[in-house]
Amino acid sequence: MIYYRTISGRGKENADFAVVTEDDSLVPFIRAGGRALLRRTAELGDGDIGLFYSREGMVFRQYCSDSRGTVFLFSIDRSRKNEDLEFPPGSELPVCYGRLLLSRTPELPQD
Repeated sequence: MIYYRTISGRGKENADFAVVTEDDSLVPFIRAGGRALLRRTAELGDGDIGLFYSREGMVFRQYCSDSRGTVFLFSIDRSRKNEDLEFPPGSELPVCYGRLLLSRTPELPQD
């Protein structure tokens, strides 16, 4: 299970909140122990990274939806692609607590 601690304050990027990562699931963007700045939103676009609550606990995943309405939540570290999540149309999606603020949107996985 992956855990994140919430810390207080607004970052220079006008973040709503921040969490300290306790693993390497955001490498190469943020290392274990690094601060992840987030903006509260339930709306994500393809390629955005969100903080989700799922049956695995609190996880960062890259969001993507296809033309049929299937939603994919990809692990950022592709060595963990077995942790990708897929939700067919009509499925209940995990709760999104916010969008990770990065200087650029990462490319979606090609594998």
